[in-house]
Order: sequence, then structure tokens, then C-alpha cells
Amino acid sequence: MADEMRIQVMNGGPYVVSGGVPLKEMAPVHTFNGEPVDWHVLREIDESREMYALCRCGQSNDKPYCDGSHATATWAEAETADRGPLATRAKRVEGSGGGVMLDDESACIGAGFCGTRTTNAWELMSEAGDEARAQAVGMISMCPSGRLSYVAEGASAPAEPDLGPEVAILPGGPLWVRGGIRVESADGTVWEDQNRRNLCRCGESKNKPFCDGAHSDLNFDER
Repeated sequence: MADEMRIQVMNGGPYVVSGGVPLKEMAPVHTFNGEPVDWHVLREIDESREMYALCRCGQSNDKPYCDGSHATATWAEAETADRGPLATRAKRVEGSGGGVMLDDESACIGAGFCGTRTTNAWELMSEAGDEARAQAVGMISMCPSGRLSYVAEGASAPAEPDLGPEVAILPGGPLWVRGGIRVESADGTVWEDQNRRNLCRCGESKNKPFCDGAHSDLNFDER
């Protein structure tokens, strides 16, 4: 089923989602200290259509859907993200006890799952011991953008969390594309497959079509 799902970036227009992709709204769960530790579903959006269009310019009055505002709005629609593979973009963070964390900073949306008040994934990767490694891998797997991924010692590819194919709207933020749904550029180029990624919906990312956290500085109005 996931093979039939795709998201097409339209030239100067919205994201056209096809293949019956489920749509929902999700938000992080925080501790009393304000640290994100999990995700929960705010609502299941009744989306039974085979195809629908989601706003990409950030100015629709019918968010998350497109209402045609892109045609008269002033916004930079060009896709500017690096089209090379993850392996050429990501920094390699070698673990002291084996394994590698890949860090693609261009994909960061500032979700905050990569650290707590006392430590973070980078520090944990430098520590020896199974407990530190397990904590680091847990943080890495919760990252919604796929900025961080973990390649176990002896493995040829990153270990990925088991995510069903769907699009999750993050309040005040991007579209979280989960489960390896194919994303196609406006010129027909297929972006490298990824299990987790975020598409810009405020219209201001400098890494389009992907989110770079620009919505945080805008106080993005998602309504």
C-alpha cells in the first residue's frame, strides 16, 4: 500500500497527496520539566479521499488544505534542498562503543527529542556502556525529521522506527511525513526515500520542500 502513496510538490503550488494517505494531527508529550518524550494523536482527520492538496505557501485560509492562495501570495516556492543522498550531507558521529550516529543538520526542526536538561544524543554517543547507547538510540528514534539516525556496528543502513505510512500535521509546524512515503519534486525528481521527514508548510523554509524550523521564528499561524 505504501508503494502506491506519494506526495507531489506542485510548481508554485501545494503538495498533492495521493494513494489514500491517512492524515492526522499529532503533538509532542512533554514532562513537567518541558522535555519532549513521546508523541500523541490530537485528532484523526476524516480524510477518505484518494487525493487531496495540502497548503505549501503558508497562507491558505483552509489549512492544512490548499485554497489557491499561492496564486496571489508573495512567497518563494523554489525547491532549494540538497538533492544528494543522506550519506553526503550527514556528519558521522562515531560511538565510543561502536555504531555511528548520522547527523543531517539541514533537516532539523528543533523538536528537542535529542536531549534533556542533563545530556543529549551527542554526549551519550561518546560514552561507553549499553545504557548510554540505548538512551542515545531512543532519542534518535524519536526525532521526527530524520536529522538523526543510528547505524549499528556491522550494519549497512540506519535502524529506523516502525512507522506506518501517514502524514501528521504538527501544530504551528510542518507536515510530518512518516513511513517512507515517496516525495516527488515539481520537476518529477524523486527525493531520496526516508522513513521520517518534514515538509515546510509556512512557506519560509530555506530548505524547501523540507522544513528548516523557520516557522518557529514566524509564530506561524496554522489556522
